[in-house]
Formats: sequence, structure tokens, C-alpha cells
Amino acid sequence: MAIYKAISNGNADTLAIWEIWDGSAWVAASVLPSLDDDVYTNNFIVTVTTSQSYNSWNRSSVEAPYNIAQGGQFQIDGANEITIQGTINGTNVTQTASIPLSACVNRLATHTNTLHRVGDDVGGSGNQSYGFWNGSTYDIDLVGNQQDGSGGNSHGFYNRAAATFISIVGNQQGGSGNYSYGFYNSAAATFTSIVGNQQGGGNYSYGFYNNAAGSIITFENSFQKTGVRQAVYNDGDSTTINFINCRAYANSIYNSKSTATINFQGIAYNDLQNGTMAIQSLGTVNLDLSVFYIGLTPTYTDIALYPASTLENPPATTDVRSGVVYGIGDNYTGTCAVPPPASVALNVPVDDTVGELVTATTPADFIAALKADDLGQRLSKVATLEELVNILTSLLNG
Repeated sequence: MAIYKAISNGNADTLAIWEIWDGSAWVAASVLPSLDDDVYTNNFIVTVTTSQSYNSWNRSSVEAPYNIAQGGQFQIDGANEITIQGTINGTNVTQTASIPLSACVNRLATHTNTLHRVGDDVGGSGNQSYGFWNGSTYDIDLVGNQQDGSGGNSHGFYNRAAATFISIVGNQQGGSGNYSYGFYNSAAATFTSIVGNQQGGGNYSYGFYNNAAGSIITFENSFQKTGVRQAVYNDGDSTTINFINCRAYANSIYNSKSTATINFQGIAYNDLQNGTMAIQSLGTVNLDLSVFYIGLTPTYTDIALYPASTLENPPATTDVRSGVVYGIGDNYTGTCAVPPPASVALNVPVDDTVGELVTATTPADFIAALKADDLGQRLSKVATLEELVNILTSLLNG
């Protein structure tokens, strides 16, 4: 691992703009920085027009013996498809709010191709110190986490363009800085798929914060969990936020706009002990819940409400006695007609008994039916006249 610093404005692929720390002094670099190296702008503008992989991207000041100056920026530009790899860190010096020059890495509006971002974007310890700023409307995908910094308003990732985020695989984490968000969206962007977890922090620091009207944001296979503040916060009009196969804990999702819509499918945990629901919204909420938990203790799992389709698994109406109303909400009526035992052939199972109807068509059938009948069983014990005479004669002669 080596430490590089820029010594002039220029392209990242130009060897002459780089110096490397040899352990005691800065010397001219003989090779370009690579994946294992920590790289500093040193108050210069480094233009990135091809894919670059560094261990870390930095614009902070560093004290002696390195004596690296704060400032400058990495600026992504040009028409190439570019991959940027490594951890991007916001600066340790307070910057100006809501401008691209306050970020460590700035994707310019003039970058006109797809950007692939691999690595974590971390806000700085200085106020308004952003990790990554996106100003291009061209497609982008992220693999890595977006983490706010300890400074106020120091967002890990700041989006300011109506781009399509093809996918984000990683977590969005609010932290300790005031109004510092893991991911801050301030443009009518489309987020096709965010797979990762969103975690709120303290001091109005949200995991994912949307402040743009007309955005479409989709979270998939994620959980949303509050810190002191919500994991996902929407403050954009006419925005649609989709949650697919997600788990939302109490006080984790908040929408402040009546024109915004939340579509939630998954598991919601609600803390009635403290009076907080998983989703709080001033707009429309469409719920497709696999299970709805009501928590009376901090475990949030004491009472579980399931959809009727999950709980019932009801028998078919053709298997239930005709006229019997059953199911949750009396939604079903049986149609199976059950004949009375008297109309069913003798000893044939019917309902919870057997048939009683004697249907003899041959002498053998008649004898079998008579033997099974109560009258036949009684008649089997009656003697004939000839048998009775024989019995009496035997008694008199005895």
C-alpha cells in the first residue's frame, strides 16, 4: 500500500501529476496509483475519464510529515463507460452547502455514459462534506454502502440529477451528524432496485432521504430500521416508493407528502407500547402484508396478524354440508348435499353413521338384511311350534 498525492491539475492517467510517499519524503511517482493505494487530491482537480481503482479516494488535509492540503476534487468526465472502485471519503474541513465542489468525487453533467461505482461512499467530519456527488443524468449502478459522516449535512452520496439508478446493492446508513444522510436524493431520479438495509441515525440523520418530486424508488429484500430517526424519509411530492419483500420495524418509514404513494409488501413490526407504527404517511399507503406484527414489548413479535388467505386454508365448498356458512367473515357456504341415513342402503357409511334402508332384491339379500336388522335379530331367538312341542314333551317325559 502506498500514499499518493496530486501535485497539479490533470488527468488521473497522467503520471506526472502524482507523487508518492517513500517513507520519509515525497518523490515523483514511477507508476500510477492502483487498487491498494490511498490517493489525495491535495487541493488540485484530478480529472477521471477512464476506469480507476484505488483503496481510498480523499480530499482531506493530512498533517506532518505528509503535509497534504485540503481541497480539490476528483471529477468524472467524458464519454467513456467508467468503473470507479474504492472507498470515497468526504473531507475533514467544512464546505459550502449543496454545491458539487463540496464532494470528494464529482460526476459531472458532461459525463455521458454509464458509471459503475464499486465501494463505500462516506460523508466527512467537516460540515457539508459529501462523499460522492452525481450531476449526470446517464445511468449509474452502485455496489457498496452509503454512510453519512460525523459532520453536519455530510451525506455519503448526494444525487442531484434525474438519472436512472439501475441498481444499488448496499446499505444506506444515517449516523451521528446533524441532518446527515447515507443517501440524499434531490432530483427526479428512478431507482429501479435498492437491495440492502436502511438504518436511521440520530439528530435528523436518515438512511435514505428523498427531497425530490416525481421520483420512483424501489427497495427490495431489505429491512428498514430506525435509530433515533427513520430509515427512509420522503419529502418529495408525487413520489412513488415501493417496498418489495421488506421488513419494516417501528418508526422506520415516514412520508410527509399527501401526493406521494407507498406500496409495501412484506412484514411490518408495530410497537403499540410506545404508539409507533412501522409506516407513517400523510399520503396513500397500499399494504400487501405477509404478516403484520403488533409489539407490546421491544421484541415486536407478541401478536401477529396474518392475511385470511394465510390463516384459513379453508376446505372447498363442495366438501362442506350444504347451507353451512363458514370461514373468516362468513365468506363461504357449503354445497355438499348429505342424504339422511334412512335413504341410504343398509350399513353403507353416510355422514357420521351408516345407512338404514333395506333394499333386498334376492332371497339371499333379504336374509342378509333381515339378520342385520333389529327385528331380524329378535326373530332369530323365536322357536317354531314343532320346536316348542318337542321341548314340552321332553319336559313331561322327564
